[in-house]
Amino acid sequence: FYFKDSLKKMVVQQIITSAMVTPLIYLIKWGGDYFFIYAWGFIFAFSMFIFFVYMDFIAPLFDKYTPVPSSPLRTAIEDLAKSINFPLTKLFVVDGSKRSAHSNAFFYGFYKNKRIVLFDTLLDDSCNPMLGMDEDGNKREFPSETKEESEQKHKGCTQEEVVAVLGHELGHWHHGHVYKPMLLNQAVILGMFYSFGILVKNTQMLADFGFVEEQPTLIALLIIFQFIFSPFNRVMSAVSVFITRCFEFQADRFAVGLGMGEKLQSSLIKLVTDNLSFPLADKLYSTFNYSHPPILERLAAIREEMGKKKQE
Repeated sequence: FYFKDSLKKMVVQQIITSAMVTPLIYLIKWGGDYFFIYAWGFIFAFSMFIFFVYMDFIAPLFDKYTPVPSSPLRTAIEDLAKSINFPLTKLFVVDGSKRSAHSNAFFYGFYKNKRIVLFDTLLDDSCNPMLGMDEDGNKREFPSETKEESEQKHKGCTQEEVVAVLGHELGHWHHGHVYKPMLLNQAVILGMFYSFGILVKNTQMLADFGFVEEQPTLIALLIIFQFIFSPFNRVMSAVSVFITRCFEFQADRFAVGLGMGEKLQSSLIKLVTDNLSFPLADKLYSTFNYSHPPILERLAAIREEMGKKKQE
């Protein structure tokens, strides 16, 4: 499984990289003084294309996405989506357990074509509608349980906790947390291509790296983006982490506003336990390196928000 997965990943990466880099180099050479506008436009269009096709054509190469059958869990999720006008069109369970014990849930899609994906590791036996079914959706018989399989049943979240997790995830949709970073990233990319246009004219810089007579565009891209922009990338990484942390707290507050504060807390505790995450972290270090705040900070913020709601 590991070697097959690694081979598929390598092939997909090579195809995507070639499809992106080859036209990019051509645009840089052809675009003249305003090449940075064409290069940025191409990268934006290419990114949107990958965003559209990834879940339908690329992700299924690595994991199996199964539509969630009619069940109390599906009904509860659909009721949540309707209550906040989330345009849910499809609901899937992905077999993430074959890769790791990590639990997660996410949504994707543009405009009124939104889909939700649940990791099978997120669901405990009390609410998992996929239990007792084979890959074709037929019922199957299970052999007697081993001790390890019996312990595995206690992992995952209950139905109410799963819905609370999705309440948090849909908070990201409600507050536009997908599009805001996207706009910031596009502005940064445009600025970096503009700066690249200025720096690439400095022949001495490339000569210092050993490219005196010939200075290939691809080498210039690698040197400037990997080395020259390295300090800027570190600063932007810290800014991105800070913004993402703020979004996580905001999404938690949204879930609390839906009346899911208690279940959100219990689900977060279970996720930390099941994912074997360490609950403690230095506050300063985590501020600049953890895109998701440590569990203790999130629990404290949730309880504070719940206290405010009770006083209102």
